[in-house]
Amino acid sequence: MSTIVDRLKALLPGESPEENLCIALLDSAKDTLLNLTNRTVLPEGMQGLQIRLAVVRYNLLGMEGEKIRKEGSISVQVEDIPPQVLREIKAWRLGRISL
Repeated sequence: MSTIVDRLKALLPGESPEENLCIALLDSAKDTLLNLTNRTVLPEGMQGLQIRLAVVRYNLLGMEGEKIRKEGSISVQVEDIPPQVLREIKAWRLGRISL
């Protein structure tokens, strides 16, 4: 069975990212998922979301801090987490209980 790093690299055709970069992107995605879902441990079922979020972050490398880019008549709006991925993440969210 392939590792999570191998699965990430498979989703980046034509690219050859270093393993350290892949691990950093996956760790960052995991931290984001844990924060957004109020969890302390990432369930195995969320591994696909972790990989997809890492791919999004890989594609945004070099565009840190940009929200919109205009080049001539072309305008590109950048979102850290695409809405469809955010909807899937919210489905995993745990409720908080106050005592």
